[in-house]
Amino acid sequence: MQIPEFSFVTFGQANKPLPYVSAGDIAFQATSDVLITSVVMAGMNGETIEETNSIIIPHGDRYFIKPLFASRPDCFRMILFNGGSAISGYSNVFVRVDDDDYSSRIEYRSREDNFGFIYFQRFFVNAVRLPFYIKDPRFAQSTNIYNRRNGSRKIVSSSVSREYALETDYITEDMHHKLVIALMHDEVYINGQLLTKAGDYAIDWGNYLKESGMKTSKGTCIVAANTVSRSSNCGSRHDWSEFGFEFDVQPRILHMKAS
Repeated sequence: MQIPEFSFVTFGQANKPLPYVSAGDIAFQATSDVLITSVVMAGMNGETIEETNSIIIPHGDRYFIKPLFASRPDCFRMILFNGGSAISGYSNVFVRVDDDDYSSRIEYRSREDNFGFIYFQRFFVNAVRLPFYIKDPRFAQSTNIYNRRNGSRKIVSSSVSREYALETDYITEDMHHKLVIALMHDEVYINGQLLTKAGDYAIDWGNYLKESGMKTSKGTCIVAANTVSRSSNCGSRHDWSEFGFEFDVQPRILHMKAS
C-alpha cells in the first residue's frame, strides 16, 4: 500500500500531527494491490474506536478515500483494512480542534492528473485541515483611463480583486513543500472559498523552532479570490462623440467625425 508523494495523509511514518474538526476534513488517495474495504479509527494505544466502510472509490489500483467517522476523540490514527486484515500502518495523528482555532480546511484538485495524484472524476479530491489561516483582506485595483482630446480623462473600465495573506504556523520543510504543491492545483478551496496563489511562497527560516529535532518555520504567500468586480463605460448607450466618433441616424453607422 502506498500514498502519493505529496499527500499530507501518510501511513507508517512519523509526521507532525494534523488538526481536524470532523472526519469531513479528510479526503486522500492511496494505491493498493489488494482491495481496500474499510478504514478504522484507532486510539493512541491501538484500540479500535470506530470502523466504517467510509467512501472508498477504486480506479485501477488507486483509491479515493473519505472517512465517515461519527466519533470525535481528542486524537486518533487511521488504519486501512482488506476484510479483517490490516494493509497499512498507522496514519498521522489527528488532533481535534475547534472551528475558530488556528487552522484552515484546504481542498484541492486539478482538471488532469497532477503531482502524482489521479483526478479521474471530480470527487477525486484531496482535503485536509492544516495549521494556517488567511487574514488581512485587501483589494487589488486596476483602472483603464482614456485621455480625451480636450485634456480631460474618463475611466473606461476598472476592476477590483480581493486578496488575502496566508500565514502558516511553524511547520516542517516537508509540510511547506506539500502546501506549495496543493496551492498550485487548478482548484483550491480554503474554508470553502475558491482561491488562487498569487506570487511566491516565502519561508522565514531566519526565525525557526526545533520540534523533535526538526527545524520548523512559518510560511507566507498571497492568495486571491477568483471573482473580480468590474465596471465599464463602454456600453451600448455610450456617447462615442467624445472619442471622435459619431453615428448616422439612418442607418446607424459609426464613423469618424469630419475634421
